[in-house]
Amino acid sequence: MVARYSFPLGCSSRCAYIAVERSHAIAKFQRRSGWQSLDRPILVHRERSNYRLRLRDGGDIALDLLSPEERGRIIVCNDDGTPSEPAVLWLSEVGLPVQPNSWEVIFARASARCRSFGFDVNISPHQLRHSFAVHMLAMLIQHRLRDAALPAGPMEGYRQVLGDPLQQVQRLLGHASLATTYIYLDHIATRADTVDAAVEELLALLPSETSL
Repeated sequence: MVARYSFPLGCSSRCAYIAVERSHAIAKFQRRSGWQSLDRPILVHRERSNYRLRLRDGGDIALDLLSPEERGRIIVCNDDGTPSEPAVLWLSEVGLPVQPNSWEVIFARASARCRSFGFDVNISPHQLRHSFAVHMLAMLIQHRLRDAALPAGPMEGYRQVLGDPLQQVQRLLGHASLATTYIYLDHIATRADTVDAAVEELLALLPSETSL
């Protein structure tokens, strides 16, 4: 996930993190020329277009084609071409990208602190990813039901109600196949209240039998 090219935190939390902790980390990164410690850094300009990154040495590349490991090597440059900061959102104290395996340790320590205060908590990054996917899918279906016109047929109805939201969640999660994203439909029952409310709103907009 890249800070300038992504993704999903609450605005207030993200803005506070970027303004304080991340800014301090970037300052250390710049003082230490931290990009020199990265293997094969990908140097890009700040400007981008349609999720394509402009490479400092010319050309561009689609962000979606980069692996998580490659995204961790993206370094955003100043206008004069000087490497400035990693593109990823979450940085270590010295401004280097937080590695994926570090998140497991961070969550394990946080869960242990919660348990020490009497809260039975054992949360992993994957569980938060799963919760995000289920809630996002439920909300997208809710908006689709509110905004969509009556379907032309059964298959069109499924595409309007499920297809587009599933594809959006697929892109957010980075699933290569939509079939993987379909798994989250099994968990929509945990957000049935959200979907049911949207269905009721949609039915209220339909003409009654007496008016036909």
